[in-house]
Amino acid sequence: MHPADDLFSVRLLTLSDTEVLKYIHHYSDYKVEAVHAAIAELHTRGVYVSNAALAEIDSYFARKARERLLPFHLAPRHLRLLSYGIFTLGIGMAIVIYVMASPPPDYPLGYDPFASKKYVRELEMYGGKINILAVQFSQWLTSLWRGTNLAYTIACLTIILSALLWFLAYYSAALLDTHSEEPQAPLDPWS
Repeated sequence: MHPADDLFSVRLLTLSDTEVLKYIHHYSDYKVEAVHAAIAELHTRGVYVSNAALAEIDSYFARKARERLLPFHLAPRHLRLLSYGIFTLGIGMAIVIYVMASPPPDYPLGYDPFASKKYVRELEMYGGKINILAVQFSQWLTSLWRGTNLAYTIACLTIILSALLWFLAYYSAALLDTHSEEPQAPLDPWS
């Protein structure tokens, strides 16, 4: 896009030096593009902006860019705290459910249908081997959400979720460390 087509660029040309300097002094209130456009406009007008101010502005926007790279926009220590909280709450719930769980109910028919060869044969006749596997899988899946199996399921899901959050925090901290070790750009962008 041509600079004259951008409304901000046209408006920037009409501002006085003190109004453009407001973008430099209050850079945290504006977008990075607006601040860089104001710096470029001041440079074309011949207004001096100190290298310290430019370095401060660049470091501020670099820090903001690194924060946007973080997962969930949270600091690594907040992700770790969230991980610890989820772990404590989930394991506590699993213990309570395990202690309070009632024994599994008896079969409504009085026997296990899969113990009957006739039932298994009819299942296989109507749907084949895949039907038997599907019924067994469905029964296994529903058994995970009852009694003590529910406590084990919640404990496993809690461990997986808290480990995932902890590793995200570890990765975020490592990412921040590598970005802080990168060489910095020159302080004066026009040199």
